[in-house]
Parts: sequence; C-alpha cells; structure tokens
Amino acid sequence: MQIDLSSKHALVTGAASGIGARIAELYAECGAHVAVHARTRAKAESTVEAIKATGGKAFSVEADLMDSEAIEEMCQAAISGLGGIDIVMNNAGTYTPQAVVESDAELWRKTMAINLEAPRLITQITTNAMIEQGTGGRQLYTSSVSAIMAEVNGSAYCASKAGLNSLARCLAVEVGKHGITVNTINPGWVDTPMARKAFEDMLEEGMSLDQLIEESMSANTLGLVIKPKDIAAMAAFLASDYGRCITGQDINVCAGISLLSFGDE
Repeated sequence: MQIDLSSKHALVTGAASGIGARIAELYAECGAHVAVHARTRAKAESTVEAIKATGGKAFSVEADLMDSEAIEEMCQAAISGLGGIDIVMNNAGTYTPQAVVESDAELWRKTMAINLEAPRLITQITTNAMIEQGTGGRQLYTSSVSAIMAEVNGSAYCASKAGLNSLARCLAVEVGKHGITVNTINPGWVDTPMARKAFEDMLEEGMSLDQLIEESMSANTLGLVIKPKDIAAMAAFLASDYGRCITGQDINVCAGISLLSFGDE
C-alpha cells in the first residue's frame, strides 16, 4: 500500500519538532505541499529545510496560538501560499502538570487557548475554505489518550483534549455532506521534546532521563516506546484516500495504554 498525497495542500501546526515535524515531513514525502506552522518562522525552518532536502515542497508560517488575529493571518498565509487547502493537521499543544486543588487560572486559560480555542478557530477558517473549494478535505487533530483517561495532575490538559475530541465529532456530522472527514488521533506517551521536558520534573536521584523515559513510556501492553513516526503514519493514512470512510472517530495510537490505568504516581 502506497499513500499518495500528491496535488494535496496541507497545513500542519506545531511542526517545529516532535510529532508535528514528522507529520509534515511524511506528508511531503507522500507528495503534499506543506505549510509548516510554528510560533515563529525561525522555529519552523528546520522542518522546512528537512523537507526541501529530500525534494519535498514546504514553506513556513507563524502564529502565536494565543493570538486570534495572528491565527487568522497564519491561516490565510497558508491557504494563499499553498493555493488551496485539503488537509489540516491541528497538532500544536501544550502540557503543564498541576493538581486541581493547586490549579492556576492563568495556566488553565493558556492550556484551553492553545489546545482547544486555537484549533477551533483554525478549523473554522480552513473548513470554510474547503467548503468553498468544493473538493472535500481532511480535518485532523492530535489529541491524547488523556482525553479519555484520568491523569494525576492533568486536569487542564485532559479537559482540553476531551473538548477537542468533542469538537471534532460535532464537526464531522456538520461537514460530512461536503466530503470533509474529521478525526482525532489519541497518542499515548510519545518520545518528543515536550514529553522529555515533562519527564525531567519526575527524575529521581540515580536515574537518567533516558532510563526514566524508557521505563515509563513503555509501561503499556506492548512494552513499546511510541515514536513520532508512529503517529505520523496514522495521520498520513487518515489524510489519504484510504481514510475516506473514516470520520468522527477518536483513534488511539497508544500501544494499549488506554486499556490500563495511570493510577497514582
């Protein structure tokens, strides 16, 4: 099976590193022209350069996802630069652990702004563009198994991702008639820079970061550490014609951790 995204125009948010970078690279490998988003163009350029180095087509767009005007400008720049829009991968997100009883209002607002409100606005702008094109499309989201599981110190993150999954399901029933599919991918712990930063706070004396990540991230039914490429593979499948009959779904790519309990740390 070969995934063909040639002639497709894709926007990937949060694509400077980790999951977003690998999705953008794989989309380009499959033939898509990709708009690579990061908070600043400078941060996006490493992904753009990696894509161009292998013969792919890409350019950078920038926006602070807590700034609605910047988001609108970014979306318009992406659509204009691409010459249309067929695939939107809302991947950008933020995670800061904090207990409910100690929760900070500003942290809650920031988490909701980046993980839920920004995707809503990006979705609104790009979906209208897809409808106007009249050629269908794909709206995709990097969510998390945290959307469906309880997590110690994860209330803001879990709530934002649960909201994202709900938004996607509602959108799916609204835009199916336009040939637009809508799905979320729920990763478990993935070995990314953001995850590594979170694990740094959990380090105990005598343990290396790599050792902690290996032991913690492989605590799933398959005993595997999930890599960005594993999430990118699902994102490419759903973006392609192979995913044309899949919509309104929350797809767990979590090595089976959704079958377990996070429990107490």
